[in-house]
Amino acid sequence: MNSVAASEPVARRRQARSEATRTALLDAALHEFAAHGFEGASTRSIATRAGTHQPQINYHFDSKEALWLAAVEHLFTRLDEAMQRHLPNGIDQGFGPDVTRTTFAAGVRSFVRAVAELPELNRIMVQEATIGSDRLSMIVEQHTRQRYQQLAGSWRTLRDRGEVADLDETVVYYSLIGAASLPYVNAPEARLLGLDTTTDVFVEAHADALVTLFLGPEGGSEP
Repeated sequence: MNSVAASEPVARRRQARSEATRTALLDAALHEFAAHGFEGASTRSIATRAGTHQPQINYHFDSKEALWLAAVEHLFTRLDEAMQRHLPNGIDQGFGPDVTRTTFAAGVRSFVRAVAELPELNRIMVQEATIGSDRLSMIVEQHTRQRYQQLAGSWRTLRDRGEVADLDETVVYYSLIGAASLPYVNAPEARLLGLDTTTDVFVEAHADALVTLFLGPEGGSEP
């Protein structure tokens, strides 16, 4: 057997293990950065949570800053994938230039379902958004600005057509982001109240409620 050919499966397994370790580190980093902020997060704790050793962080990432950047990129990629996965068949985009009440409602529902899966998203945003930093500037320029423009533009289009309430698009943006995420960000508090906000039943009821709040009793039906 050719020695080069024989080594290829070994190399692929090694690469797969390396990629799995990197992903585990990113997921662990999201948890730690969400819980403790950038300054408070410990790379040792991240490695432990990922089931590996701290030298693996040094191998995959040049610095704690590089790990944070990669983790945030990973987080927003997971958000986009989750939102796309939760859109119904026949709807490619909830918010966008071709928005309708139906697609906007689908976008609200897909966003609620996505953030229910990713409570780290708004925990990290709260950690970073209350003070100015290069990290916050990166989040805004690479991730949140385009999302704000897309959602706000969609609402403005519907409002100008007279299909939704006459509400400022920025107010709608922040109201939706906050209302959609809080039950999952505050899930530990909810548990102390005897509530479980992580069940499918709650998530669907929450999504339906927000569609009604923003679009009225008719929900996503076209006028």
